[in-house]
Amino acid sequence: MTQPLSLILDGDPGTDDLLAWMWVLALPHRARVLGITTVNGNVTLDRTTANALSFLDHVGATDIPVHAGAKAPLGKDEPPPGDGAFAESGLGDLVLAPSLRHAASPDAIGWMAQALRSCPPRTVTFVATGPLTNLALLRQRAPDAYARIARIVAMGGSFAPLPPNFVRRGNVTPFAEFNFWMDAAAAQSVLNGGVPVLLAPADVTHQLISNPARMAAARALPRFGREVALMLNAPYHLDKPKFHTDGAFLHDPTVVAGLFYPEFFETLRAQTHIVQEGTGIGAGLLLPDGAGSVEVMVRVKDTNAFYDRLFGDLAGHYTDGQHS
Repeated sequence: MTQPLSLILDGDPGTDDLLAWMWVLALPHRARVLGITTVNGNVTLDRTTANALSFLDHVGATDIPVHAGAKAPLGKDEPPPGDGAFAESGLGDLVLAPSLRHAASPDAIGWMAQALRSCPPRTVTFVATGPLTNLALLRQRAPDAYARIARIVAMGGSFAPLPPNFVRRGNVTPFAEFNFWMDAAAAQSVLNGGVPVLLAPADVTHQLISNPARMAAARALPRFGREVALMLNAPYHLDKPKFHTDGAFLHDPTVVAGLFYPEFFETLRAQTHIVQEGTGIGAGLLLPDGAGSVEVMVRVKDTNAFYDRLFGDLAGHYTDGQHS
């Protein structure tokens, strides 16, 4: 049996970050989580860190350390004002009890460097579901540690008009997806930083819609069904007016599927560029290149199989009253 992948989960929870992490934790035979690093994004750093701790308490994974990272995008001292899209908590209608625990450290970048240096080279994979600020800072401050990363799997960016109505290229501006818009400089740095990247842009996440049948399947899970349903539905009020869809798009969990179930996707190897300024800041440009270091997920082969695997993994691990 192959050894589980060593992972660091980096994100800005956010409901879809938490659902992605929940999926990772449902695969203990395939994933060993070294720690979680938080970043400003959906909400401020103190909130994303508190949400991570509350989530770990809720699912019974309190042994995983949480390290607080960047409170603002690269080159900025303060974060931009939040838009309140997912309420003050960043979790929409999902309510988690406040954790009595605290972050293991306020220095995610230092911890990431230490963790990478203490593991054999190219054995640690990052699952990045928020702005890429922490990873860009790691590349700046500890390039030797950054070079030891095996792979980065990230959700972010958009490269073409988005389904289902194909009238805009981004979900936060007409041109840009939220994570890359929030810190375009970090995205540009990481995508061109020499470490292999598997990228799930909005182009592919918009092919995964949590329609009523899938919402019903989520609610029917033996444990945490209500929470999963709330996580799936959280962006619906944002997606509906912009894209006229019959459900919410599924963003961050897509990278978990790309990592563990690559057979679900068609990908394209490419060079990428992220626009740094102007009205198109955060927009992505893609040049197909068989020698490029970024593998871009471009199509979901079978959306029903994707959701069946997600719900099957969650049901298999989070059983009534115990963890398998």
